[in-house]
Amino acid sequence: MVGPDVAGALGNVINLILGIVKVLVFASIITSWVGDPSNSIVQTINSMVEPIYRPIRKITSRIPGPLDWAPIGVLIVIIVIEYLVVNPLLRMAATGSGPMMMP
Repeated sequence: MVGPDVAGALGNVINLILGIVKVLVFASIITSWVGDPSNSIVQTINSMVEPIYRPIRKITSRIPGPLDWAPIGVLIVIIVIEYLVVNPLLRMAATGSGPMMMP
């Protein structure tokens, strides 16, 4: 069982991590359009997002066309996690109650 303080802290940590991943995804999208692949910053961004993209690419590789759908898939997964996990944790912390609270 998790109390409201722990739920709030956990929600904030997850939210921070998801925010960092979102920034990396958007940076990888922008650098794929205008970045030089030999640039060390572009290579660092790509090395950080490729492990995140890999599971999504297994699913999106079946979609025909020239677009890489992995970034969009990652952003959709992030939105779902925010909606199903982060928001309830933060709501529980704000109200001080919830189904996971200890009696």
